[in-house]
Amino acid sequence: MITARRSILRVAGLFLAALLAAALVACGNVGESGGSGPSGEGSGGAGTITVGSKNFTEQYILGNMYALALENAGFEVERRLNLGSEQIADRALQNGRIDLYPEYTGTALVAILDYGEERLARLDTPEETYQRARELYAEREPADTMLEPAPFNNTYGIFVRREAAERYDLKTLSDLAEASPNLVFVSFSEFQNREDGFPNMKENYPALDFKDVEIVNSIGLRYQGVLQGEGDVGIGFTTDGQLASDRLVVLEDPKNIWPFYQPAPVVRTEVLERHPEIRRVLNEVSASLDIQTMRELNGQVDLQKEDPEDVAREYLEQEGLIN
Repeated sequence: MITARRSILRVAGLFLAALLAAALVACGNVGESGGSGPSGEGSGGAGTITVGSKNFTEQYILGNMYALALENAGFEVERRLNLGSEQIADRALQNGRIDLYPEYTGTALVAILDYGEERLARLDTPEETYQRARELYAEREPADTMLEPAPFNNTYGIFVRREAAERYDLKTLSDLAEASPNLVFVSFSEFQNREDGFPNMKENYPALDFKDVEIVNSIGLRYQGVLQGEGDVGIGFTTDGQLASDRLVVLEDPKNIWPFYQPAPVVRTEVLERHPEIRRVLNEVSASLDIQTMRELNGQVDLQKEDPEDVAREYLEQEGLIN
């Protein structure tokens, strides 16, 4: 009887052990956003990568481009796009909720890496700006890696409704500063508060004193407000599709006050070490872009109301970057 009982207990123990092992396999690498090991156990591919983005059109397109390229390379991809500001996206990167997202070199230095506007202004080339951002990302704990940037500068663009530009003879930011008491500026909250935003404009063009400042955090509504006469001047970015309109004039910046803002994927270094092929896949996508291409892609979403993922997919297919 004792022997029989021991046999039953031994069988029951083996059964419970098998259940426990199965549960552990099902759980995978709990706590890692990567989800699978380098060989893609449990995923049927190279592994699972979580791609994030900030909360505007170009970020949605870039985030989808990186996600689609990784899927084409055999990864399973989870998308966590539209996270919010760079601070929110960076916190998600640092705590492992995402594995990568597109960031801009100048933005990274000022808003994330505490490099400071004064030192940033002394970086004379896009290459110097990128190298400094890359170095500071690598020094963080946990470390991150900024991959190669796309070869275009998406800097701030101050635009004016053509009627106002012609009325006040506005061609440069110096002209704008003189005429500003007669004009309404349509801005957004982040630009008004960031060191490299409106405070930088005011420091370099101290005569700026707008009649009123309207805060509109939707980029599409900012353009709409200026075009409809609810404001005279707006702030956008040089790759915005709306800037192709002949009803708007982009003002020149004779003092070159804006830093360089080249977009590049920022990847958690531990993820890149597990999956080094990510570097090649994402660098190929970034290298294919230029400012005119990005403006056209943004316009397809903002003006033609196409889906960002569809726009990203069509572009990558046309370029032969995905099957």
